[in-house]
Amino acid sequence: MIELRTFPGLFVGRRTVLQADEAPRDGEGSSFACGACGEELLRADRSFLADVVVKCRCGEFNQL
Repeated sequence: MIELRTFPGLFVGRRTVLQADEAPRDGEGSSFACGACGEELLRADRSFLADVVVKCRCGEFNQL
């Protein structure tokens, strides 16, 4: 788990976020899954993602 700094308007107080699980794919970038439930969150090229936080359907926040 990663402690994320407070962002006004996004979170109230501090939020603990999970690190998303990354699975490399052949020539298509990477596939990211929720660190809590394992549901696939996103398929994208890793170079476009820097400090991105995504909320899963289970309610957990994942940092890609």
